Amino acid sequence: MSSAVSTGFKKMNWVSKPSAWEAMETARLKRREMMEEFQASSAALVSGFQAAQTMQIQGVGELAAQGVQARMDAKVKEMQDKLEDRYASLSKLV
Repeated sequence: MSSAVSTGFKKMNWVSKPSAWEAMETARLKRREMMEEFQASSAALVSGFQAAQTMQIQGVGELAAQGVQARMDAKVKEMQDKLEDRYASLSKLV
């Protein structure tokens, strides 16, 4: 009966259990892969945050520049109006 049982295991293609060293090595390799994946995703996350921060800084800079430009345009318009008024008053004298 024992020979039939051992023959039955062979027919089912059962594989032997890995040794303790092989199990530890497999676990170590799996941890290494997980750590590399984590580092890669962390690097991608950091890169994304840096890009977002750069875009935000550029956006704030553009808004500040637009505000300055608007104030400069208003000041130039005001100065042009004053000069036109002065020219109009001088042309009446001539």
